[in-house]
Amino acid sequence: LVFVSLLGCAVSFFIVAMSFIGAVPSEVGAIVGLALYLAFFSIGMGPATWTIASEVFTTSIRAKAMSLSTFSNRATATIFASSFLSVATAMTWSGFFIMMTVVCLIICVWMYIYLPETKGLSLEEMAHYFAEITGDRSILDVEGTLNRRDVDQLNEREQEILL
Repeated sequence: LVFVSLLGCAVSFFIVAMSFIGAVPSEVGAIVGLALYLAFFSIGMGPATWTIASEVFTTSIRAKAMSLSTFSNRATATIFASSFLSVATAMTWSGFFIMMTVVCLIICVWMYIYLPETKGLSLEEMAHYFAEITGDRSILDVEGTLNRRDVDQLNEREQEILL
């Protein structure tokens, strides 16, 4: 669904870009392109941003990782929204939307290469997957330490109950 969404967004941006080419811009083309963009974004990339982030972080780091994900998502959206008019005016409107078409296609290729399938995998399996591809086992070490600490705390509670 993410790939359909990204490809749909790319086509939508291309329609908007084409509506600005020529002596008289096509209002209908721009409206149709933006409506298609909203539809395609809403079925995939909109919710996928939050779904993917929640599926790849283990429980030991999920709260902090989701905070960082949310911050980067909002910071990027703020920068994009703040600079949109200046960039579109500097590049021309059609040039801006062609650039957005290319960005969508690049993201689609990047996600195809790097985004793992999470269906049927536990969070721990995802942690092992990321440790493998990055060569960084520190998260596994941290989780091992946290798990040992949790087990020790449970054992202490059991001992207290037995006494």
